[in-house]
Parts: sequence; structure tokens; C-alpha cells
Amino acid sequence: MKLRARPEDDLQWKIEGDFEAFEFDLGLHLPFFPLEDPLYFSNLGAALTHFTETVWPKFPKKQAILYRGSLDFSQFFAWSETFEKQFKEWKEGMPLSDEAHLKRLFTIEAFVYYFQMLAHKLPDELSLKLIVDPTACGTLAQVHHLLSPERFQHFTIDSGFQHDSPIGICFPPDEECTGEILSKIDLLMERLPSFRPVYEPLLTEQWDGLDQLYIFPEAVTARGLRKLQGFEAAGGKAISIGAGDRGRGI
Repeated sequence: MKLRARPEDDLQWKIEGDFEAFEFDLGLHLPFFPLEDPLYFSNLGAALTHFTETVWPKFPKKQAILYRGSLDFSQFFAWSETFEKQFKEWKEGMPLSDEAHLKRLFTIEAFVYYFQMLAHKLPDELSLKLIVDPTACGTLAQVHHLLSPERFQHFTIDSGFQHDSPIGICFPPDEECTGEILSKIDLLMERLPSFRPVYEPLLTEQWDGLDQLYIFPEAVTARGLRKLQGFEAAGGKAISIGAGDRGRGI
């Protein structure tokens, strides 16, 4: 059930028929969305508050879709002078990587923060989904790096990917995830019959069902090493990818 909730909409929603979820049309997918416009945000917040007060009590078991569109937010990001400055400063604290990938990463974080602020206008019990299209968002490794669950806390992500494999590939935390590491992950993905992306900060939550986990030792943090030791103690096998691309247990 799509609910048009942009500032120009009258919010006179006609809700009828059988449906699985509400889908808000907030204009979030439109080119050059005004993230910095406080009046626009205020209007969207008022629309979501109206939903919370008048619609939600009648459908407390329904889910809602807050965003549907490309995973590449950089393509319709409004690059103001302020954001250009913030990106330059943010990039200085990141490892070397492809410029286009870094822009996608930066803009995802900006939009997800905006999504989180909007979510405060909705009931805590309402399950919120983001439906993202990963097409043309870089290499497969870059796409999975963008999709780290850490970026999307409080939201369910639907990217179209289905991973059901006993073989995991460990993605390092952002501060260790260089362009070189992502290139190595791309090569590894090509060789494996199947894989499941696993993220070091969430390793203990994600290792269920894994028999093997491929890691890149130069990118594993001290905390990650302790988690890997726990993984092996639980019966899993960690395989290091190093010089000559030869695997060995840690």
C-alpha cells in the first residue's frame, strides 16, 4: 500500500484491499534530494507523525518500506559545498580505495542517518525495510562492502541477494577495508562455488552454519583475531589468504 507523503501531498490516504506492507513515497529516491533542507525534513516528519497517529493504530502488525531505489546514493546526492568539505575530511580517515566507491560509502552513511532521523517519527514497533538495487554499484566485493549490516542498523535490507553457504568471506571493518583487499575478495569470489559475506564486527553473530571462513590476515584487527579464535574453537576453520594466494589455517 503506497502512501504519498511528500510535502506537496495532502495525506488523504485511501487504504483498502489486502496488502503486506505500507510503502512511503517520501521522494527519497529522487535526484538531488535536499538532505540539508530543515523545512523539507519537518514536512516529512509531520507526514510520518500523521501516519503514526491516524493509520498505525488500525494496522499494528503491518511492516513498512521507507525507501526503494538504487544503492548508489551518490548518483542523486546533492553535493553542496558543506558536503564536499565533509567528504574530503571523511576520506582522509579512510583507507585508499576507488574514489567512486568511497563516494557511494559516504553518501550511504549520510542517507542512512537521515533515514534514522525519519524513523524516530514512526512507532518503535514498526518494522522498517529498505529495498535497494545494487546494479551498477561497483564490483561484487564493493557492493557487499556497501551492504554491511552495520550501516543499516534498525532497518531490514532487501538487496535481492540470497546467500546460503557454509563458506564465508570475512570483510574487514571499514578502516581496514582497502581497495586492494576488495580486489582480492573479488578474485576469491570468482573461485568459490558459493559464499556468504561475513563482517568482522559482527562475526560472532554471523558464524552460525559456517564450516570455513576465508580471511585476509593483513586486514584482521586484534579484536577480530580473538573472534576468529572463538570461531575455530567452535569447530570452524579459518583460512588465511596471503602471499601466493595459498590458504592456511590461523
